[in-house]
Amino acid sequence: MSIWIVGDVLTPTSHLCPGYIRVEGEHIVSVGAGEPPHDAANRIDARRGLIVPGFVDLHIHGAGGSDLMSGSDDVRAVSRFLPRTGCTAFLPTTITAPWPDTLGAIAAIAKVCQDPDPAGAQPIGIHLEGPFLSHRWPGMAVADWIRPPDFEGVRALRAAAGSWLRSVTLAPEVPGALAVIEELCRSGVLVSVAHSDASYDAMCAAAEAGARHLTHAFNAMRGLHHREPGTIGGALDLPSFSVEVIADGVHVHPAILRLLWRIKGWRCMALVTDAMPAAGAREGVYAFGGQEVVVHGGSARLADGRLAGSVLRMDRAVAVAVAAGIPLSEAVGMASLTPAMIAGLTDRGQLAPGFRADLVMLDTDLRVVWTMVGGRLVWPSVNG
Repeated sequence: MSIWIVGDVLTPTSHLCPGYIRVEGEHIVSVGAGEPPHDAANRIDARRGLIVPGFVDLHIHGAGGSDLMSGSDDVRAVSRFLPRTGCTAFLPTTITAPWPDTLGAIAAIAKVCQDPDPAGAQPIGIHLEGPFLSHRWPGMAVADWIRPPDFEGVRALRAAAGSWLRSVTLAPEVPGALAVIEELCRSGVLVSVAHSDASYDAMCAAAEAGARHLTHAFNAMRGLHHREPGTIGGALDLPSFSVEVIADGVHVHPAILRLLWRIKGWRCMALVTDAMPAAGAREGVYAFGGQEVVVHGGSARLADGRLAGSVLRMDRAVAVAVAAGIPLSEAVGMASLTPAMIAGLTDRGQLAPGFRADLVMLDTDLRVVWTMVGGRLVWPSVNG
């Protein structure tokens, strides 16, 4: 049975107003301008909003009060929460923790990746952020839990993750890192750089070894200097590198969003949330990453003021990018098609025939009205 969605449609190459999308099963079978055929039944009227591809979050630690390090039930809870933010696919992301806890969390996430909730955003693999980090740029990571990269650690990660290890964030200047980067890339894992004191030359060496992405640009890394471009300068200059940015108005200034967009272009720049469990939940004090985090005024911070993830949602990230001066079509692309491409997904991020029917209707304030995952309306849910 076909579902016809009629309204203002934003495709990769055009803005159809009016337009329509025909969905059969889990996939889009046609997209066109104007009205659908007169005999089309099962219509969804979206003419008061904008239909965009479902958002893909490459970097998220929790949401709705649930922590992705806390077991399969919490992973499923986050999955069910995310469609209300327009997110239809995500990379559950670990934090630096005691090694047995990290391996346990990875195994729990892998279990949900293998058997996802059809009524939730789909986990598309595992993003390991830490423990292969620099002690000079730990972010909120507990220093005692940081460990050097080695093949034994990589083997343990693979054993826990099965085939679901998709991305690893590390510091490439740490001894042993380049060999680990090469090993991970050979197995198809996306290697990203952050929590790093890498010089420009070290970034070039990381790119040669196969690293090709930068985690939360400008945060927890050596900054830009005119005589030593550093970690961020390397990522901006190297054409093989894509970048991700936390567009919450806290982690980077709007001018930095514009600079990243002008330098890298929307096809090499992904919007992410880096959300922690308080995203979509009440402000207050949370236990996260083995530490106490205070959530207040739109930010999450440790007692010393260091940022501890965000409380951002993907639809808000798009709105912040647009407010910074980035065209709406490109901001939407940075939340959908670009992260899908970075993650190696070829079946999502576009409103085009053959792609998964992961769709979102946004209102005029760019907030989510409804979300469809694999051809199924999952938000608002039947139970609200």
